[in-house]
Amino acid sequence: MSEKKKFLYAAAVSTDMQYSGILRKVAGQTGGMERLGWDAAYTCVCGNCLLVRRSAGEEKIPFPASSRWSEQQTHIAEAIGSLLAREPRDAVYIKGFLTNPYYLRIAKAAKEANPACKVVFEVATYPYWGEYKRFFRVDWEQKNLRSFVGHAGEVVRHGLTTLSFSRYVDTVVVFGSPVDRLWGIDAMTLDNGVDVEAIRLREDRAPRGGVNLLGVVGTSVAHGYDRILRGLRDYLDASPQIPVTFHVVGKNETIEQLKRLAGELSLGDSVRFLGYQSSDALERLYCENDAAVSSLGVYRIGLTHLSPLKSREYCASGIPFLYAYEDKLLQEDTPFALKLPNTDTPVSIDEVVRFVQKCRLDSGLPETERRFAMEHYDWKIIMREVFGSAESAS
Repeated sequence: MSEKKKFLYAAAVSTDMQYSGILRKVAGQTGGMERLGWDAAYTCVCGNCLLVRRSAGEEKIPFPASSRWSEQQTHIAEAIGSLLAREPRDAVYIKGFLTNPYYLRIAKAAKEANPACKVVFEVATYPYWGEYKRFFRVDWEQKNLRSFVGHAGEVVRHGLTTLSFSRYVDTVVVFGSPVDRLWGIDAMTLDNGVDVEAIRLREDRAPRGGVNLLGVVGTSVAHGYDRILRGLRDYLDASPQIPVTFHVVGKNETIEQLKRLAGELSLGDSVRFLGYQSSDALERLYCENDAAVSSLGVYRIGLTHLSPLKSREYCASGIPFLYAYEDKLLQEDTPFALKLPNTDTPVSIDEVVRFVQKCRLDSGLPETERRFAMEHYDWKIIMREVFGSAESAS
């Protein structure tokens, strides 16, 4: 029996709780490769250690401590490079955003260890300049010179390294708007995904006395949940017969901003902030709510296309959801997803109520939604588009 092809997902994501969603994506993509027959592992960072995680266990590679971001990134790149020199891979997937010397070092190390290695670089959001325009605007408004200089440095490093990337990177993968080539390298657009089998199918236990919505807030302004709050204010002003409650999960500065807005709008019990919730608690919330809310503010980062991880999790669990972006896999008449305008307007809660009522009429909708996720959103399906199975790569 031939030896398995070897795959490494090179990521410098912290194991801190606030990055758990990103790390879950990294683990999911790596698991998809394993299910395709690859000997797969991924890296992440805990303190001053690079962790190499495989299904068989975890290896720790310590690196020197440093308070400077650039030095820390150099140490991480060197640690991944030494790992690749010791264990050459047939495929390496580098998680990034803008290019920089640290990612370049990892790509070069992969090719030096195995010239036949397929190196793929991920751009988490494309186009990316909308994000950076917002970064600079916020830095300027907050008079945060240190952050402004840091973002400027990222742009400069990007400009200095893009031309060299084509020497070591075979494919660029983007999440967002479609693109065929980037920085002189073949590019492909992927959808975000999940490990569908790791997510429990929802049992609809939502109370029928009203409509219950669920939102899970990350750190990006693209969530746009203020549109729900402003829509609720309009809805309440019309003295509705059907009560609507928005349950918000998360614990970060974005949540604090939403709390202030909810107070200013006098929403009272129509909005409930639940704080951080574990995976098990989230599964219970999926059962107890009628619909979940995906990103409603991608226009704020200059995007029209998106494939948020959270919407994939909603789909895999079988809970209907709202979204406001272009998703090539969702059609206008998709029964479990309500598309809203990608603008700053308040969400029409009346429209949301009608959507929920329609979903309630189809008792088989959770199973329909989960089958859709299995066919389109599972990481095994998505990663096959990039690398194929281990047998086809032989």
